[in-house]
Amino acid sequence: MTKKSEDLAAATNSAVKSSFEHEFKVPLPYGPDKTLEKVTIRRPMGGDLRGVKLAMLQEIDAGVLFALLPRITTPLITEAHVQKIDPIDAVTIMVGINDFFSA
Repeated sequence: MTKKSEDLAAATNSAVKSSFEHEFKVPLPYGPDKTLEKVTIRRPMGGDLRGVKLAMLQEIDAGVLFALLPRITTPLITEAHVQKIDPIDAVTIMVGINDFFSA
């Protein structure tokens, strides 16, 4: 590998975002007396995408959230929590996840 291609590879890898933090516009109910104000969403790995059609991800298909969010969030969001996410938050999260795949 030449110096130029090593520099390009390093720049590409450093430009890849590994996670983002989402602050809910509408706090997410998270237990009997608690709400979740924000969540960290990490870049999905290959196994996280199991059963997820990338075309549906790019189309911002809400069904993808049910499969993907429980696998890539901290603190953990279950499918039951995903059902309670406000639509504006769902769209914002999907756009953020799509950004992981743009070059």
